[in-house]
Amino acid sequence: MSPLFLATALTLDPLQLYRVEDPDYPGAESRSATAALLLEAPPPGVPHRIASIPEPDRWTATEALEVTNTDLWQHRGHTGAGVKVAVFDVGWAAGGYDLDELGAYETHDCHTHASCDLPIDLFNARFSFETGVHGLACAEVVRDLAPDAELHLVRTSSTVAFENAVDWSIREGIDVITLSMSFYNNSFYDGSGAFRRWTDRLEAHDILLVTSAGNNARKHWRGKFLDTDHDNLMEFDGEERLWTWLTPGGHTFYVNWDEHSTCGTTDLDVYLTDASGELIVGRSEDAQEKGADRCEPVERPRANVDEAAWYQLQIVRRSGIASDLDVDIIARGGDLDTPIAEWSVADPASQPHAFAVGAVWAGDYQRGAPEAFSSWGPATTGMAKPDIAGPDGLSTAAYGAEGFFGTSASSPAVAALVAVVMSSDPTLTPRDAARRLQGWALTDGLSGRSDPRWGAGKARLPTEPQDPGCGRRPLVLPLFLPPLLWWRRRQRGVPHR
Repeated sequence: MSPLFLATALTLDPLQLYRVEDPDYPGAESRSATAALLLEAPPPGVPHRIASIPEPDRWTATEALEVTNTDLWQHRGHTGAGVKVAVFDVGWAAGGYDLDELGAYETHDCHTHASCDLPIDLFNARFSFETGVHGLACAEVVRDLAPDAELHLVRTSSTVAFENAVDWSIREGIDVITLSMSFYNNSFYDGSGAFRRWTDRLEAHDILLVTSAGNNARKHWRGKFLDTDHDNLMEFDGEERLWTWLTPGGHTFYVNWDEHSTCGTTDLDVYLTDASGELIVGRSEDAQEKGADRCEPVERPRANVDEAAWYQLQIVRRSGIASDLDVDIIARGGDLDTPIAEWSVADPASQPHAFAVGAVWAGDYQRGAPEAFSSWGPATTGMAKPDIAGPDGLSTAAYGAEGFFGTSASSPAVAALVAVVMSSDPTLTPRDAARRLQGWALTDGLSGRSDPRWGAGKARLPTEPQDPGCGRRPLVLPLFLPPLLWWRRRQRGVPHR
């Protein structure tokens, strides 16, 4: 690979990667059984869409072992042995990271070849969005809670790579996948689209996809397109703008509406302006035209701002009838003034067979509420999501003393609990183990109800593996128990928040 090509790839805008539904398309960067990933838009006449690049659900501290009672299960010999766990992620740039933290593992590059047989290059990131240690942190959490699980690290850097990874998981006989990333704009988060096909295939082969619910509760808005004065400007609670707080730097917004099966019916444009409404700092004016080479009911405005301030997001109807149109907005940068936490789970967490995980700070796990950023359900269809919550605020060598926060941390913790439960009873399928976790979950007393913030409740194992109830952790452990963390290779940092 030439230095010039590598530099170009590392600075490539993720929104300049394109997907075509032709696996044999010439000159592709990556291929799967049904599609190809391109580094530039194909010529006119070739249907395509902007590729969906997964975004880590990171919000990167006390241990998950005690708050989930996993240490008690480990002492009794339930350590995930015999269970295959795969970590799907995009951040595998080890750099100065000590890979001995992970013990034994295998790596699989599902971007470079559809077979996923090539190992990941852990020291040379292919694209700028693949830099960082996010995947390594997730793998650490799995290793700490399920130390004897068979661990696989899987490069999953696009929908093309995700499809390859699904096929590989089925061939490999993987039991549990943990995915701490969200894919945006592939559907209206209603259980449809390609992710429905892929998650259904995993379920059919008894593979449990444990995925982060996302960190969008404060960055999300959803509602009907209203225009009572007929000036083609969408109204938000009486105003023709949605206020958002932006800090200096670059910010991307996803405006997505419910026409994925009928794209071209309505054409919307989106603008970001300063508080006065006079200075446009970002815009997205893609044409939604039926039969076009690329038609997506999505606009992706970007803004680069120099000062922290309130800015306005405005949506303009260019064509079509939008009187009953549902619009979804996710601010990947900044926070919204009037966020709507409900329906803020994206793909694949919104899919029926995904086991979606919210986040609760481990430092106050028994009494605490979900993290303020943790995405809420339900899914667009009304399906209860997330399915459960797990602890965040976890110490990792990858993130050092700062800790590992967000649904990125809680998802691998729950995946590891599934592996631990499976190792305690080899007759259990991954879905069986997940259902047991839901039955044991800590709740706020609303028995039989699924809370849109955390589903069945906070994942925690009973104090005894045979105990069908939740159980309470004893305040003082019997004196005859040997040290429970003998297997750990490193000294944890001081928990903090």
